[in-house]
Amino acid sequence: MSRNKRHPLENLALLSQVGLSMFIPIIGCFFLGKYLDTVFSTGNILLLIFTILGVLTAFRNLFVIGMKSGANRKDDTYKRIRK
Repeated sequence: MSRNKRHPLENLALLSQVGLSMFIPIIGCFFLGKYLDTVFSTGNILLLIFTILGVLTAFRNLFVIGMKSGANRKDDTYKRIRK
């Protein structure tokens, strides 16, 4: 029997949350950098800086979600053992 007894929709929600929390900061920072480059006429330097900032933010979000999910799974395991 599988150790993961979560409902399939909970797993789908977690997967969607991970995908969106990585996609939105990268794309948002990309377009912000592109816009600021056109406003300040700085070439592509702000595009590069903000894209890297977006990638770092996306990985930070992934880490936070992983830590929360891991803590929730530990609590679930502890509750199953204590029953």
